[in-house]
Amino acid sequence: MRFFNPYEYVGRAEVDVIKGINVSSTERLHEAVNKTRAYLRDEHSRSFAKSIIDPGAREEIKTVIADYLTPRRILHIPGIPLESLIKTVQQEILYFGPIQKALDDPAVTNIEINTPRDVYIERNGEEEYRPDLGFKDEEHLFNVINKMLIPLGKTLTASEPHVDSLFENCRICAVLKAERGGIATESTCLSIRKFSDDTISPDELVRLGTISQEMEEFFRDVLPSANVIIGGATNSGKTTTLSALPLFFPKNTRVITIEDSPEMMLRRKKAYRNYRNLVALQTKHHENQEKRYDIARLTKVSLRLRPMKIIVGEVRDGAAARQTHEAMNTGHNCYSSLHASSARNAATRIVQLAGDGYNDEAIAAQLADTVDLILFQQKIKKSRVITEVVELKGFEGAKHPICTTIFEFVQHGITEDGHVIGEHRRVNPISQELAARMRVNLVPEENIRRWLRAGNGGEGALQE
Repeated sequence: MRFFNPYEYVGRAEVDVIKGINVSSTERLHEAVNKTRAYLRDEHSRSFAKSIIDPGAREEIKTVIADYLTPRRILHIPGIPLESLIKTVQQEILYFGPIQKALDDPAVTNIEINTPRDVYIERNGEEEYRPDLGFKDEEHLFNVINKMLIPLGKTLTASEPHVDSLFENCRICAVLKAERGGIATESTCLSIRKFSDDTISPDELVRLGTISQEMEEFFRDVLPSANVIIGGATNSGKTTTLSALPLFFPKNTRVITIEDSPEMMLRRKKAYRNYRNLVALQTKHHENQEKRYDIARLTKVSLRLRPMKIIVGEVRDGAAARQTHEAMNTGHNCYSSLHASSARNAATRIVQLAGDGYNDEAIAAQLADTVDLILFQQKIKKSRVITEVVELKGFEGAKHPICTTIFEFVQHGITEDGHVIGEHRRVNPISQELAARMRVNLVPEENIRRWLRAGNGGEGALQE
């Protein structure tokens, strides 16, 4: 593999760093870089990975690099001052070309590189086309991607043309160009998702307009007693909302989280510093199916860990849907997310995933008995909003869910800066069946009776 050489692409500010390095020095430089990188990967792996998006960690690794190179005279290059060598190795290992500025910007949550020149970022919820963050050419992009993957012990190759990795608070999905033996038709491409350093609290969800104050009160009373599905499109905020759900539970609630890639990472969040009864499980891939741990198998494992609540990061396939449904049937409250186009579509999708094409009506009937609430979340311009909260009451056949809308979002317009204007309205009361579950969890009767009344946007009196 040909490493990205900083002295080929640097701007004027870095010229002094590489002064004196010529072609005859290249092999010696690569040797110094390779051995330093291997040392960082073996001895400082967490800080090394974190340095990609954390300037503080990057400064720490700079010091580690200097301390590593200084006494190792075998890695020094004749005619090149040690200080210059150290700065060059730091530049080679720790900086990631034109997108470094976006990586360091806390307001940027997503970076999408479609071709070397077609770069998009999402800043404060809005997509921006940023050709100024583009790369010199395909080779430049390819080498920077591999620089990002090397701390994780991976590279993008024809034998592994798609790499999906997560470390610290960042997820990387890289796809190799077809001409290099990959699967992307036009160009090697890269998607970077930066996760927030902290979970959004229920109060923050209200402030941001994702939910209303009344919905926050509803969730505190109802969620600990309910089985919940969150539906929505990619980047609608499903995982963010799912990560906030345990904050509606008592602090000592035992919560097991299950994910393909550990995005929630609740123990690392400041909001959960007083929540200590948390266990996180993640999938393990293996060629031998018996040694593979997918979402379905992990859900089975979680049942042996004495959970009070089980959170499944995302249900993508039939096995995961069936096992999550099985966990609900054992009396454990489960909370999961899946891709859907509406709350009712989410109800249909879970049947499609859990069903086998022959017993779908029976499965739909069972799901109607176990799934209580479906939350549907959308991204509307810069805003992420839960636009529907429905109670699943039953199915007509397997394809037509019967739902009662508890809350709905009414949109009135968009602000000049791209945020949605609207209001959440409570429409209908909850069912007596859900109220009974709340009583088992010792929810005060006056609170239960509040949700047994229709809201201002609905019809009907107290449901007795």
